[in-house]
Parts: sequence; C-alpha cells; structure tokens
Amino acid sequence: MSTELPLERFVCQNPACPAQHHAQHGTIKLRRRYGPHRRRLLKCTACGAEFSELKGTPYWNARCSQDTVDAVVEHVTHGNSFVTTGHLVGCHRTTVARIVRVAGSHARHLHDLNARDLKVTSIQADERYGFVGRKKEAVWDATVIDPSSKFLIQGEIGERTAALTQSLLKHARARLTDPHGLVLFTDGFLSYQTLFPEVFGRPYRPARQGSRGRFPKTAYRIPRSAAHVRIIKEYAGKRIVNVRTEIAAGTQVRVNEELQRLGYHKPNTSAVERQNATARRMNPHLARKSLAFARLRIHRVSLAHLVQGIYNWCRVQRGLRSKLDVPKGRQLYLQRTPAMTIGLTDHVWKVRDWLSQPQGVSCRA
Repeated sequence: MSTELPLERFVCQNPACPAQHHAQHGTIKLRRRYGPHRRRLLKCTACGAEFSELKGTPYWNARCSQDTVDAVVEHVTHGNSFVTTGHLVGCHRTTVARIVRVAGSHARHLHDLNARDLKVTSIQADERYGFVGRKKEAVWDATVIDPSSKFLIQGEIGERTAALTQSLLKHARARLTDPHGLVLFTDGFLSYQTLFPEVFGRPYRPARQGSRGRFPKTAYRIPRSAAHVRIIKEYAGKRIVNVRTEIAAGTQVRVNEELQRLGYHKPNTSAVERQNATARRMNPHLARKSLAFARLRIHRVSLAHLVQGIYNWCRVQRGLRSKLDVPKGRQLYLQRTPAMTIGLTDHVWKVRDWLSQPQGVSCRA
C-alpha cells in the first residue's frame, strides 16, 4: 500500500495564496477526513483555502477510482492501445483517453519541475518516426538522453525540421548545470551541426572592419570542454552499407576523454537508439508494422510525456543495477531507475506515489 504524503510536502492550490509554491513552511494543516476512502481535506493557514489531498493530481475529479487510473497508466505504458486498455480495465476508450490527457499533463509538469540542474558530460539526440491522424501525416518524436544514466532529459514532438531541433536542444540546455562542458552525439541530420554552436557555444561580437557599414552578426565560440560528434549512416536502399563518424565541433582529445568515461570504443548513439526501441514497446502510437497511431495530436503528446515519466522514475533497468556492498539476503544488486542513477531520487517510485505528487511539489531527494 502507498503511504500518505506528509503534510509538509503539500503546497496550497489557491493561485492567490502568498505561500503558494513554497512547501515545508508548515502552512498546510489537516482539516478533516471525508468520503469512504477517508481522504484528507487540507487547509492553508496563510490564506484559509481548503482543498483535497488529491487536488493537483490526475486522481482529482477523475470520476473513477484510483485503482482504475493506476491500471490505465500501467496498461497504456506497456504498449496497449486505448481500446485494449478499456477492455482490460473495464471502462470506455474515451475514459482511457481522458486519463491519459490528464496524467500526461501531470507528467510534463513533474518533469519540468524536477529535471533541472542535471550534471551530465554528454548527451545523445535522435528522432523517432510516427503518425498522427492518418498515415500521411508524419510526426517525429525528438529525444535527448544522458547515455550514462539513461535519463530522458528532453522530448519534443513535431515535424522533422530545424525548428524542432532548435527547441529540443535549447530546452535540453536549460536543464543542464554546465551546458558548455558536454559532448553531443547525433546522427547525420544537418540541423544539429548548424545549431550546436548557437546553443552550446559562447556568443561574442566580432570586431567591425573599418568605421562604416553594419556591425557583424553575433558569432559563437566552441569551448574546449564541448564537442559535437556526428555518426553518419550511409544507405543502399533500406540497408546500411557504411557508418562513419565526423567531429563537427570540438577536439579529438575531448571526444576521446568522453568515450573513455562512457566505456565506448568508438562514437555511437547506442543509448538513444535502444531507448527508441523501448519507447516503441511502451507507446502504442509508435508500434511498428501496425495501424496503431494517434487519432488526435493531444493524445500523442500526452502519452509521450506519460511514457517519459514512467520510464525515468518507475521502471528499473537491468543495465543500471549496482552491486551491493553488503548483500540483503539473496539480493546482490540494487535495482535502479534512470532518475536514481542521475541522482534525482534514492528509490524506485511506484506509479501511485508518482501520480500522487501534487503540482508544485518536487520529487527530488
């Protein structure tokens, strides 16, 4: 059974409250319990507002039980379609869609709140091909991942253009502690090469030649601690015939240093490629060789955020486990999630506990 969230972790849900978004101030008190499940009705001593402990979570006003919401999230993020999930849970597919929309919005809020000040020294970026509405409307899922912890740093959905790449890299940069000290591994998409100096470089104003004419445009200098490596695949039809690497920015010394830290023999995008396969298993809208695609764009976006949150916080990965110094009975390894590996939390989150985090409350340890 999930434990109740301590009162000091709650924040007031009144937008006009002077103490809003400031947890652990002791302003939230227990007013009373209500309903057959003995939910807590909370009161803010700063503004006098009363609200349920479920306010600000996908369980609020869900018109179904918490177990149903948990079951929908579990089934959908295991690759089941909305119709199949409705049959398994015992509800209509429109109910499944509504839960996914609310839970996806909640997942995005939690990610924006917690995925910040990340200490990473390299990232990998790639895109996944999919559809929305019908097969002719292609939509791409662009992803940035930390290859060391397998943590999904940023995800964007849209057409595969320079605008999508720019949004992906800029949002990923905002989540990093040191954006000037990392190595970016990408495929041969030219937008990454064009935008890398602008996003991860240091801007400066070149001197004007002479006293007339316009001032030169802002230029960007690549720090010695940064680099960009392109892994370019050459095709013959649908078959890969050659893979070559190219250092688009930075030095070979910095790239070799990062490869040694990651344990790679040569530059690659293996972490993000494997995550692409995992995402296709978790997201029914990305299943290959099928007609499983999102009817509405909002469902595609919401489910992508939901899958990202479950992947980072609730799903352990065998490759991330660490050997215990002192075995606990027959347990020799500590099972870890990407969020544990990157240092955001110290335990594996259950779906119920993760969805129960109210808006404005951080999950970080």
